[in-house]
Amino acid sequence: MPKTIFGTTEKSNFILNMNKSTVRTWITGLLCACVIVPLIGGIVITAVPRTSVLLGSFLYATGFSCILFYIVLLLRKDISLKDYPCAYFVFALAALAFASYYRVVLSGGGQDAVNTALLGETGRYEGLLALLAYFGIFLLASAVLRRSSVKVIFDILVGAGIVQGIAAVLQHIPGDFPSDFRKLPALLLLKDVHISSGMSDSPIFYGSFLTLVTAVAAAGAMYEKNIVRARIYGVSAVFFFLTGLFTSSVVPLIGIGTAYIVLIAAEFTAGKGGNRSESGSSFEEGVLKSPRKRLAALLIGTAAVLGIVLAFQGIWLRDKAIAYTDSFYRLYITTGPSPVNYDSLWKIGAERSFIIIKDHPILGVGPDLMAKYQIVRAELATDSIDRSYNEYLYIAATRGIPALAAYLALLGASFVRLFRDMREFASDREKWFRPALLAAVTAYSVQAFFSASAVTVAPFFWLLLGISWSKFTEDKA
Repeated sequence: MPKTIFGTTEKSNFILNMNKSTVRTWITGLLCACVIVPLIGGIVITAVPRTSVLLGSFLYATGFSCILFYIVLLLRKDISLKDYPCAYFVFALAALAFASYYRVVLSGGGQDAVNTALLGETGRYEGLLALLAYFGIFLLASAVLRRSSVKVIFDILVGAGIVQGIAAVLQHIPGDFPSDFRKLPALLLLKDVHISSGMSDSPIFYGSFLTLVTAVAAAGAMYEKNIVRARIYGVSAVFFFLTGLFTSSVVPLIGIGTAYIVLIAAEFTAGKGGNRSESGSSFEEGVLKSPRKRLAALLIGTAAVLGIVLAFQGIWLRDKAIAYTDSFYRLYITTGPSPVNYDSLWKIGAERSFIIIKDHPILGVGPDLMAKYQIVRAELATDSIDRSYNEYLYIAATRGIPALAAYLALLGASFVRLFRDMREFASDREKWFRPALLAAVTAYSVQAFFSASAVTVAPFFWLLLGISWSKFTEDKA
């Protein structure tokens, strides 16, 4: 007899009795939507003034759909929690996020604080609902997934990078293309620089996004046997680096640099067997017939772009100016910066974070409540910022030290799995999604010391982190 949800409706029959191929197709479609829908949202918000209030809605639409479908997979018994230990880390993170939120509810901090903890700060929208959406994307991505679907997701992700890159170039050129960072306030910027933020809502966040897409594009350029895809990926990787230089932020330099270091290490430590043609390490088409030649071409192209930009424009790193333009001049959610405070952005962020962690070590001040907490305390109001610009300190400050421990445990377990799975890549270079995922997750984790999570970027990280746990069962392709 067909399965039903609670013994009712033909629709539940359809959902529970789909064949495995259909289930995998649905998973792929939903995960592709996790890239496409936020991109569409970014286009709308960038092009249409005063629509940033919709920012969280695009994330909720995909994240909660992933949660519902993950529940369906459990009901169908396509997956078992005991086979996916990563789920327990995520459940712990979700439980701690709920606890942090309800601490705000029970503390009597006022309805404004409760709303912020649930929906996020104005213009940020990374409250409890956003965190749950991230976790849903991760869980579905970690479930049953076809290996062939990974390339589809990678193609869409690189495509999203190209679209954002075009927007970044148009923002950098003097003109009327929408940008909140065309010129930073004179108090904070010594050079008249047109700064790019793509559709990520901040140049710093755009640098985080470039970290992910460049890692995927560079790995594909090195190992993909389809010459057309490899060339598109290679040109895209260099193009992403170019637009990263237009951000005036150190984040894309750190993130993209880390991605290349990981890929270089992966290539030179994957084993001598990788030089055999049957392993997919040599190519029949194109001038660049080996991964190392392709890697050299990528590095030469990147160095050439860097040289050209240095020669004709120069590079000015203004992360502190960007952060205050973002939080105070653009969103008006913090106090203004002091003109006599010459401390770095990261020093200010760390000092504020440690004060909050000391005050609320267990559950933090509440999801996305860093700005409000500082403003209500007179001694912290000056130079307040709404992010630590160190993701690890920010998690501890807003959700507590146990939440940070759970997050680090998830990252640690993920790295163990990523490094273990590199053995597959050593014996079969066609499985280049392994080093791509390792480079993306590692690079994002490194740049997170200098950046912050954002609803315009974090879904892509949680998507790739989830895929790194996928077992690709019953799939030969």
